[in-house]
Amino acid sequence: MYYFAPVTVFSAKVEMDNVLQVVDVAEQVANQIRVSLASQGALAAWNVRLTRLTPGECEIVLPMSAAVTQQHGYFHGGVIGALADVAGGYAANTLLMPDNECLTAEYKINIVAPGIGERLIARGRVLKSGRTLVITGAEVYVRNNGVEKLCAIMQQTLFVIPVTSNPT
Repeated sequence: MYYFAPVTVFSAKVEMDNVLQVVDVAEQVANQIRVSLASQGALAAWNVRLTRLTPGECEIVLPMSAAVTQQHGYFHGGVIGALADVAGGYAANTLLMPDNECLTAEYKINIVAPGIGERLIARGRVLKSGRTLVITGAEVYVRNNGVEKLCAIMQQTLFVIPVTSNPT
């Protein structure tokens, strides 16, 4: 079992959900990731925002809306899983691009607390990168009244594939 300690990415009280911090990632790679994220219809419809890229790490944020809730008004478990999957995948892509990218083979997620709050924050990181497979982990936090609470823990396996410009 893998466990990694929570990472504090932003210490300021300023909302930074619409600002992308890119640290030590080539601009070409950051642009490829931006374009890839924007091309995913569900993520665009949900208003998912890329907020941080560093080598082997990615952070994305999802604001609460009616489009991402379940019957009790919490973030839907499927949405939590999708956000973890995306954060892990783009963490891998920071190391694979510009020539390769990844495709999810499988993931396991534990939802450890209900998604009750204003936004979800998913932080993915590469645990092991190989020639054909990459293993990542992600933690999903729910932020409510400025306080982050761990909501889910995910581990995933990704296939390494050549970059495709139009997957048809």
